[in-house]
Amino acid sequence: MSATITNVETIPVSVPTEESYETSLSVATGGQGAHDHVLVRVETDAGVTGVGEVAPHSPWPHGLTQSAVVDLIADRITPAIDGKPLHRIPRLVENVEQVLSGESFPLCGIDMALHDALGKLRDQPVYELLGGPAGKEPMVDLHSSIGIRPPEEVREIAARAAEEGFNAFKLKVGGPDLAAERAAVEAIAEAVPDARIRIDANQGWTAAEAVNAVPELDEAAGGLVLVEQPVPYDDTAGLRRVREAAGVPVLADEACFSPQDVASLAKQGACDLINIKLAKTGGLSRAQDVATVANAHGLACFMGSMLELGVGTAANAQFAAASPAVSYPSGVLNVHAASTLIEETERWTPDGDRFIVPDSPGLGVTLDSDAVERYRVD
Repeated sequence: MSATITNVETIPVSVPTEESYETSLSVATGGQGAHDHVLVRVETDAGVTGVGEVAPHSPWPHGLTQSAVVDLIADRITPAIDGKPLHRIPRLVENVEQVLSGESFPLCGIDMALHDALGKLRDQPVYELLGGPAGKEPMVDLHSSIGIRPPEEVREIAARAAEEGFNAFKLKVGGPDLAAERAAVEAIAEAVPDARIRIDANQGWTAAEAVNAVPELDEAAGGLVLVEQPVPYDDTAGLRRVREAAGVPVLADEACFSPQDVASLAKQGACDLINIKLAKTGGLSRAQDVATVANAHGLACFMGSMLELGVGTAANAQFAAASPAVSYPSGVLNVHAASTLIEETERWTPDGDRFIVPDSPGLGVTLDSDAVERYRVD
């Protein structure tokens, strides 16, 4: 069965954050009081409609404002795919890339919607469209992510997560108070003796600061699993310095958007792992390319999120379930908003520290029209 794209619609929404989730980046930029995202609907003449989500994150490298995303999709992206065959997603992605200037965030929303529509058309979940998981249950291992908080709050959060079945934790660090961050790491280790702890500085340190801080936090954890993006995204030499001096595996996040970035980081010996995020790679198609190049260079992959709402969370989980490259417990479920804007019967709830992706067609979620109307801001 074939289908042709007939319309692209954008719906800007502003969903208040339910709980504070501070990082070194959000502290530096004044925090994030709401999820100012953009929903995307791609309609076809076959009667199927695909949905996607854009999480612009303007403070990020290459980030955009919500209004800029809406304008780019209306003015550039829609003319590039309108009237084109749905099943030719690789060609459609190339068409979109040709009219953009490297803006991965809006491309991601379109790519999600295209895969959702094609999955619905073929009655297949997206993880099957992506080629996996071959002969295995579509399962995603998860970690518990904790923002920058006082040590006593970190202890309580870790203890609750352990009761739910978690023993892998990601703690946000990179702030000005190393002693408090050491105490926070110790709080997790004391609350959950078998905890596997990783830290994420979100570019919060200089290379010199990271070389000093990481060994101290490694000691506090009884051995860190890894440190994520300790230095600014454009300081590749600093990233390599931390990797060589700190004695802890380094995960590149903000420094890595494209397959070319992966190859460059690998050749310079700057990291051990790559954080794949659909929003920064440009969607499911390009995330597969990133994973392929990482594997070719011997780099492990971790699947992260940009604090997406329900649609983006579903896409993250579909990719993590499909890709054999994702080998670490991942942060694909935004626990504060993973069920937002989707029908209640389709809200995804993890079973402890893992999640089985449903075999529903497409992304496996349907927009809750009442909730969308409540939060739309156009």
